[in-house]
Amino acid sequence: MRGPKGLSLLELVVVVAVLGVLLGVGFVSLQSYRQNLAIREAALQVATELMNIRQQARRLSLDHVFEARQGGSTYQVGPAGALMERSLPAGVVFQRVPAGGRVTFYAPYGRVSAANSTYELQGPGARVLQVNIVGSTGKVVVRAP
Repeated sequence: MRGPKGLSLLELVVVVAVLGVLLGVGFVSLQSYRQNLAIREAALQVATELMNIRQQARRLSLDHVFEARQGGSTYQVGPAGALMERSLPAGVVFQRVPAGGRVTFYAPYGRVSAANSTYELQGPGARVLQVNIVGSTGKVVVRAP
C-alpha cells in the first residue's frame, strides 16, 4: 500500500508561474483603473464647480468666476473679487483652457461669458477628458475628446 501522494516540484513550479502571470495581469489592470479614476474624478470636480457657480450666480444675484491656468493643477472659483483656490486630484492638470482661462457666470440669470468653451484635463497615463460649457446658458458636459 502506498502513502498519500504529494505535489511534485514540477507541479509546484507550474502553479507558481500561473499565479505570477495572473497577478501581473491584475496589477496592470489595477493601474489602468486607478488612472481612469483620477481623470474622471477631476473632470467631475470641475463640472460640479461650474454648475455650482452658475446656480450661485442665479441664487445670490452675484457674478461668479471660474479661472484656471493651462498646465496648472489648481483653479480659482467663487464670487467675483473673492475667489478661493482649489486643487485637482494628484497627477491631473489643465491641458487646455479657454482664452484667458476665465469664465464668468453673470447674475441674475447665470448667463456665461464664454459660451461653447472647453477645459481639457490630462491625467496620469496621458488620459484626457473635456469639460465643455455649452451655449450661453452654461450647460456643462463632460466628454472624451
